[in-house]
Amino acid sequence: MDRDVVFKGKTEVARTTIQGNIILLCLFAIQISAVYLTMWSQDLLSHFKPSLYGNILFLSLFVVVFVKGISYALMHYSYDDGERGLSRVKSDFLSSWLTVDYMAAFLLPMILLPTFLSLYSSMKSIIHLVQPFYLDEFLMRADRFIHFGVDPWRITHSIFGTAIASVVLNFIYNLWFFIMYSYVLWMIVNVRFGRDRMQFLFAFVIIWPLIGSLIAVGLSSAGPVYYGDVVGDSSIFGPLMEALKQYNGQFKDSPFGIFALNTQDMLWADYLKNDTNIGSGISAMPSMHVAIATLLYLSGRQVSKYIGYGMLVFLILIQIGSVHLGWHYALDGYLSILLTWAIWKFCGWMVDRIYGEEDSSATDNALGNQSDL
Repeated sequence: MDRDVVFKGKTEVARTTIQGNIILLCLFAIQISAVYLTMWSQDLLSHFKPSLYGNILFLSLFVVVFVKGISYALMHYSYDDGERGLSRVKSDFLSSWLTVDYMAAFLLPMILLPTFLSLYSSMKSIIHLVQPFYLDEFLMRADRFIHFGVDPWRITHSIFGTAIASVVLNFIYNLWFFIMYSYVLWMIVNVRFGRDRMQFLFAFVIIWPLIGSLIAVGLSSAGPVYYGDVVGDSSIFGPLMEALKQYNGQFKDSPFGIFALNTQDMLWADYLKNDTNIGSGISAMPSMHVAIATLLYLSGRQVSKYIGYGMLVFLILIQIGSVHLGWHYALDGYLSILLTWAIWKFCGWMVDRIYGEEDSSATDNALGNQSDL
């Protein structure tokens, strides 16, 4: 049997595509089983909501088709006049986007993505029910110790301690989901990235349940913004929250502001009601914002050094923003970076087993010279 093509004829499918999809399915099966069994054992199945992000699938497909359509139109009009026409359009799509191998590689992660994110949100909303917050005081003291006796938020506010700087950090922090989801869609679509794409997808589906659920339960903590409510001492982070409210007040009659304050109030209200909604749940350690930003940097630098530089800046600003806005202890982000790096290396080892030690464009897809539109 051909090393690179499992099914031949009109339905060529790369061995790497099949093996990669099997691993993704296994990782997804582990996640959904673990979430269900955890909730079942804790009598919390009312929080099991695998369709929370169901509508995002249709939006994602629309965005992918729209962007690919625009990209192809630009490419098509770059052809010589004699090369344009419906026959060329049909030939291009049948030889690239509409092949069985491409659709097999593209559709599975696209279809699983909404349920995958829904399972994470469902699990995050019950962390405090499985393991009540207990680590906040330790993390505060550890933060202070490793920063030479100074609370890290005081360091960020000494540098970015203005209303404008705080609003900019908040804006960048709020961009996190858009940048993360756009990058994920970009990786799902670009099957031609082969080994680099598969390493990213493996790491992505491991980081959320491992760092964001399992380790988050073991290190259950609420974060600086809720420290006074959880620990009962508002003297440490009370000044931080008052400073943020003061900065926000300077934008009272403008469309800008520190929107994190409203989000934090909403999350606390959901916490008190034990609700499970999109984006609900409180968890500080480790930081998923920093973990995913780290993953984007590690992946982006393999694709392009310029994307890597941009993602490194993004990672640094997310780490700063997470502390500056009261979401996280600095240690939350430091641990996330180390854990994400370890997962990234492990996933690199896994894809080496699939693609071989030498990454070759000839084995990135079943047709060898196939490319995305």
